[in-house]
Amino acid sequence: MGGSREWTPYRDRMKEVLDQMGMRELGEWKGKDIRKAGEFSRGTVRGGLRAYTSEKAEKIALGDFTINGELHYGLCTIIPGEEYDLPIFISRWEERESEIGILVDIMPAVDSLIDEEYRKKYLESVEPLWNRFSNLPGIRPEEDDVLRALCSIVYTAARVPIENPGMRLAALAPHTEYLKAYLAFFKDAAPIGGEIKKRETKRKREAIRKILSARYREILQGPLGVSLKSDIAELIPHIFF
Repeated sequence: MGGSREWTPYRDRMKEVLDQMGMRELGEWKGKDIRKAGEFSRGTVRGGLRAYTSEKAEKIALGDFTINGELHYGLCTIIPGEEYDLPIFISRWEERESEIGILVDIMPAVDSLIDEEYRKKYLESVEPLWNRFSNLPGIRPEEDDVLRALCSIVYTAARVPIENPGMRLAALAPHTEYLKAYLAFFKDAAPIGGEIKKRETKRKREAIRKILSARYREILQGPLGVSLKSDIAELIPHIFF
């Protein structure tokens, strides 16, 4: 909530789905205390960023914040345990009064153009959702070249015009539905068989995380980071990637 404006309940709706994972909240990550980001207020910026862990997932991160009552920004990522070949889940939410920018994807942990079995198991199984949301108003390719290069063939990105209140929930639907589909993979996920694939998956996933972390550090050097203040801004790449 920013001022008297009613924001879309991005964090609450995503958390409702994530609660199926039996998560345990993390107070620190790799030696850095992240608790101050749990719920924070910095001038006109208010929000909460939290990280969790659960079976088969190394880290699950979810949070949102509002700035000046003009922007509602949300982010959710899931990093699977390194013994599994599961993709990385990412969801980004940028809500303003007249428009919502979205990105939601499952980023493959292998070369999906070569690994046909992986492509069918994870990506093609989500294709019905991609088709379902392909007619969402404002649908378009992801505008950030770095992020787009990491995306799978089934990512959904858009700048949804808010022509009526229902459009906010329409923009939220891809996030919760992709997340539900992604969590279904965890139920049947088995440890990776074979050292070659283990090394490939680890290498690819580490590369994705490194690029995402670096990209968000760049983004947070701009107006978004200035509004957040340095102590919270510097924790975002740490918490989410």
